[in-house]
Amino acid sequence: MIDDPPKYVASCSGGKDSVATLLLAAQHNEPLDEAVFSEVMFDKDTSGEVPEHRDFIYDRLKPFCEKELGIKFTILHADKTYDEVFHHVITRGPHKGEVRGFAWAGMCAVNRDCKIPPVRKYNAALSPDTVSYVGIAEDEPKRLARLDGITKVSLLAKYGMTEADAYKLCTEHGLLSPIYAHCRRNGCWFCPNASDEELLHMITKHPELFDRLIEWENEDNIFHRRMTRRETPSEIKARLLSKSQTGFSSARNK
Repeated sequence: MIDDPPKYVASCSGGKDSVATLLLAAQHNEPLDEAVFSEVMFDKDTSGEVPEHRDFIYDRLKPFCEKELGIKFTILHADKTYDEVFHHVITRGPHKGEVRGFAWAGMCAVNRDCKIPPVRKYNAALSPDTVSYVGIAEDEPKRLARLDGITKVSLLAKYGMTEADAYKLCTEHGLLSPIYAHCRRNGCWFCPNASDEELLHMITKHPELFDRLIEWENEDNIFHRRMTRRETPSEIKARLLSKSQTGFSSARNK
């Protein structure tokens, strides 16, 4: 009896490093069967991905993988949404009976409840000899040290590619996510660790989404009303819009 060959799977966030991994596999004839993306959902109908990145995944990257690379592109979803995480009622302790509220910076319940579970479920169904390609660049030694080089492999490191090289490769193939126009990494549009630039992008380009956070902030019985370590969504919006308008006025008056 001949054993089946191992399956080769690429974890793909749609960021430059994971997309560059797909391109390297194609360029160097590395075996690759499937790319897997875990999409966080804000609620049952709304993606937690920044809208431009969500569109890039569905409209550009998924068709590229399936039609040009000939590999399956799987999109995973957790049972829980951010809506459910936010509106969880605390069952013990001094805040028992209160609604949890926004995710804490550095202690992301969204990653724990919405991002990781479907990945773990998917991985549990794979054969033990499955090889996973992970998008970690050559100039990330601490992260590379966590890979065993057998079942978890970095093609970027294998072919000597830095993060800058990955960015360039994606750009050359028209496969760089539009999020890089305003941020350095991709993440949920309601992330408590988001930079001011990322937050301002949502406030000005997608106000209908950001204002939903303000609606939640103003609900009754909320334990944690701050979106970031110091500010509520309404405070973030007021500060960034004021800063943006002041900067614009100053530049215009020069």
